[in-house]
Amino acid sequence: MKFNKTSSLFVGRWQPFHEGHKTLIETVLKEGKPVIIAIRDTEISHDNPFSTFERWSMIQKALAEYRDMVKIIVIPDIDEICYGRDVGYGIRKIDLEQQLENISGTKTRKQLKVTKTIIWLTGQSGSGKTTIANILQEKLGGIILDGDEMRSSISTDLGFNKNERETHNLRVARLAKVLSKKTPVIVSVIAPFEDARKMIDEIAKPFWVYVERNLPLDENKPYQIPLIYHVKINSDTQKVEEQVEIILSVLEKFEFEQ
Repeated sequence: MKFNKTSSLFVGRWQPFHEGHKTLIETVLKEGKPVIIAIRDTEISHDNPFSTFERWSMIQKALAEYRDMVKIIVIPDIDEICYGRDVGYGIRKIDLEQQLENISGTKTRKQLKVTKTIIWLTGQSGSGKTTIANILQEKLGGIILDGDEMRSSISTDLGFNKNERETHNLRVARLAKVLSKKTPVIVSVIAPFEDARKMIDEIAKPFWVYVERNLPLDENKPYQIPLIYHVKINSDTQKVEEQVEIILSVLEKFEFEQ
């Protein structure tokens, strides 16, 4: 597709490119209008952990279905955009909060009187985290960050040794923190090591749910039983509906940090 003055320009750090960004850009793409996505070339830091190439790959994968309607470019790390009168193009503000509300049921969050909601389900592989996350989403609305999906999107460059697992967990925590400003976030990611969970606490301060289950030990899938959590449920002795009700009953009394 030829890009000309009928295209829409989006400028951002995209650190990382997440569901809110995708929803924003799709507002224009679904109108049949091509977009140019400009990546600010920020230096790697704690607040900007992803390289330009990583962000490019995230955007390209997330919007792959739109193919040649999307063009990605890199620009210097600007600190302002200036414009004058009669510049020949429009400046449009898109109500992202309304868009997210339409797709994720954000209103439910207000009804439950919780803000900046991050619920992190930790437990061994096969403990039932994904099933519980799906039902929680039905109750709360919001977005699920699933371990396998996160691996195939924001952590394609990482393996499974201890350091790489922790790096992956911290990336998910940063993403959850960003998304939670607009919508509840339910994280279904193992986070197997206590050290990593402490670092996640520093970043995102989630509501921890330990999903316990009597599973055989596997040296290829290490897991340290949590020492601290907000609620523990058991997939061997409790039905899924009961587990969810226990989580919600404790969650309603929990005060998320502002």
